[in-house]
Amino acid sequence: MASENICVVLTLSRPSSNWSMVDWYWKKICGIPFLLRNIFSLQRSGVNTLIIYSDSENTALRKKLFMENKLTVKLTFKTNITEVVRATKNHPTLILNGGALHTKQEIESGMNFTNQPDEELVYPINPTIMTETLNQIVMGNKVLLSPSSDDQESFINFLPGKNESQINKPKDFLIQHKNLLQSCGLSNDSFMDKTITRFFSRQLTRLFLKTPLSPNMITILSLFIGLISAVFFLQGTHENSIIGAGLLLLSAWIDCTDGEVARLKFSESKIGGKLDILCDNLVHFSVFFAIGMGLYQSTENNIFMFFGLFAVFGSLVSFLILSSSIIDKKEKVSANTVDLKNKNTLTDNMANRDFIYFLFFMSLIGRVDIFICITAFGSNIFAIYLAYYKIKPLLHAS
Repeated sequence: MASENICVVLTLSRPSSNWSMVDWYWKKICGIPFLLRNIFSLQRSGVNTLIIYSDSENTALRKKLFMENKLTVKLTFKTNITEVVRATKNHPTLILNGGALHTKQEIESGMNFTNQPDEELVYPINPTIMTETLNQIVMGNKVLLSPSSDDQESFINFLPGKNESQINKPKDFLIQHKNLLQSCGLSNDSFMDKTITRFFSRQLTRLFLKTPLSPNMITILSLFIGLISAVFFLQGTHENSIIGAGLLLLSAWIDCTDGEVARLKFSESKIGGKLDILCDNLVHFSVFFAIGMGLYQSTENNIFMFFGLFAVFGSLVSFLILSSSIIDKKEKVSANTVDLKNKNTLTDNMANRDFIYFLFFMSLIGRVDIFICITAFGSNIFAIYLAYYKIKPLLHAS
């Protein structure tokens, strides 16, 4: 059923005592006001018009919403419950509990009136209890829910929100802040990303969320630090290699942060995704070249200069072959449109940054020569495999 035909009602419950509506619903969670988070999730689910219902006038809250330039959904404010019922009559209707945070996936499930909804998230309700449901939400009471009978078709769905997403007390804002930070990784993260990189990147994300830095600015910062790490590798000494490897780790942690900030602030963009991937590879190419040249200068052995060039060449060829796939996969994973159970693909392996930990270890023991040798051969073998994989259909066709 087309989303344009669905009436969506976001019902605002009364805030905790001593809090005004505007202070409660405009309190930021990971840099975005509580109410805006739900509205942005509704926008991304395809909602074009939205009724915001509460039992009192909220002029200050309304003014803040109308000042938001990212809002594309048409907002209608209602304080009369009879008007809400009249506006939704003869339309499939989705009611959301405004006292909880809702994800895009929950909302899309609630807007599905043609198939069986997710019974853990969505509750079909009878039109006769719609008024009572809205009243209970406004008062902040738990709505008593009972499963609908199989022979009763309902065109009103209710999203109460998951228990862990409810915001009933002031301290719940901090809990939601922590929950969102914990869940802002990607489904195709590598093992090292999940166990180490995300831990450090989340600490940096907490900091960046308090600044006006955009995700693209953070990407450029990551690039800058990565290029500085290449300068240290270029010196060719043991001490400088350790510093370079440490800076490369910092660059990678910040590189994760730009995506986390973008997802938490609803600031993802195709340009940002492409810039992120381009900067990642510029750093990798620079570091490989710098390691080879640094070893050449310190040992005067030409083989290391060639190893550095070969590592860059193999990585560049692999990137050119897979660049469009990497960008496409990154967009799908960010939007959670891929199967989380699928194993990591070639594009995931090409895009991961696990090698930085191996490089850091080899720098500590003073054997970056082994790293660049492995990288030179490995990257070119991988590039040859990708090239064959690319032309294989053409060979079969001929």
